[in-house]
Amino acid sequence: MEIGGTSSTDQQIMDQSHEVSLDVNELAISLREQLKIKKAFSPACCIYRVPERLRKLNEKACTPRVVSIGPIHHRMENLKAMADHKITYLQQFLEQSKVSVEALINIIKENETELRDSYAETIDLSWKNFATIILLDAVFIIMVLLNTKYLSEFYDSGRRDHIFYRPFKLVDVVFDMCLLENQLPFFILQKLFELSSVASNPKNCTLTELTCGLLKVTWPDWVKEDSWKIIDSSGVLHFVDFLRKCQQPTETHRPAKEEALLSAPTATELHQSGVKFKRPEKSSLLDIRFSNGILEIPQLKIDDSTEILFRNLQAFEQCHHRLEYIFVSDYITLISCLVRAPNDVEVLTHNENLKNMLNSNEAVSNLLYCLDKGNVASTEGFLSGVGEDLKSFCTKRRHKWMATLKQVYFNNPWTGISVFAATFLLILTVIQTVCSILQLP
Repeated sequence: MEIGGTSSTDQQIMDQSHEVSLDVNELAISLREQLKIKKAFSPACCIYRVPERLRKLNEKACTPRVVSIGPIHHRMENLKAMADHKITYLQQFLEQSKVSVEALINIIKENETELRDSYAETIDLSWKNFATIILLDAVFIIMVLLNTKYLSEFYDSGRRDHIFYRPFKLVDVVFDMCLLENQLPFFILQKLFELSSVASNPKNCTLTELTCGLLKVTWPDWVKEDSWKIIDSSGVLHFVDFLRKCQQPTETHRPAKEEALLSAPTATELHQSGVKFKRPEKSSLLDIRFSNGILEIPQLKIDDSTEILFRNLQAFEQCHHRLEYIFVSDYITLISCLVRAPNDVEVLTHNENLKNMLNSNEAVSNLLYCLDKGNVASTEGFLSGVGEDLKSFCTKRRHKWMATLKQVYFNNPWTGISVFAATFLLILTVIQTVCSILQLP
């Protein structure tokens, strides 16, 4: 029996209590440190990782091939070969613009908070590393834009740039510059460009004009010659947003009368119901109309780069915009409804609504099916009324009967003449029969 002391059991309890207290304090300190570096959600957020459900459908359409832009992919080993190129471009940029590197860094420092807030995830980099990435990548983009615009002068200078000279990496670079995860905020490009534009940009082109010229190299049907004239640079978030702004609907479309997911019959079903397909000359590929049995679809060219374009626009809309503003996603839904099989591709290609640059009609239908698998369409989308009208037209039997009559019996002049002659003979036979019956006693 112990008197006036502490029992071993009591000592164990005190030790455990002390350990718990230490653990609590240590955890509290750790969380406080994390709170210092973690940022709250910001309205400036506009650059995201592609959602996994979209990424797994085709990871190559979301991942840079030759150059990293911004902090998300800067650690990828296979992209580090472009690091020396970025340093060279910085040196050329400083020589041409007569701007000091300190002046460029100060602009990044003044906008550090907004730059970090532009990314959906916390950028766990020191100020030095973060500023280095932003500066090198921003200057790299500006130099690519300028060199593309003034390509003849660039060649006359005698430089042997691997982007514009052998092995000609420009196409791969442009692809990488248009990936959602591979972006810099447009505002920082604008600030650095304006600081240096007098000396480095002798023809005084705007940044939006240069951006339009570069993106038009890869997607000439999506980015028009004068797209930059209708785009307000102050509202551009990054290159993916620029691409989206190039093809917003220019017409007002009637919404569906009843709220439902956007859907439509296939092109083959529409053809069999007597719908006529027309290729209009529209300012936007998204301006699809249906009226009086005529479906107007501006021509969409489908090639090897189509999935990269649509997949990143699709991901950006789903991450950044509310459902009523997902124009590209609604467009993908409608086109994929029209094309469910190779024969649907044939119908649209025949009517010049699609231009197939792939190796088969099946490849096109598979591509659109894949894009639709991860898509999210609005129940009140801008094309919902078109889909509803198409379904209503196809449910009326008289349209199918008239279509069958025209497509089967009057599909060429000789067939039409034969049908007309047979009908005429039938009528004469009936008349003769009736007359014979009337003459009977």
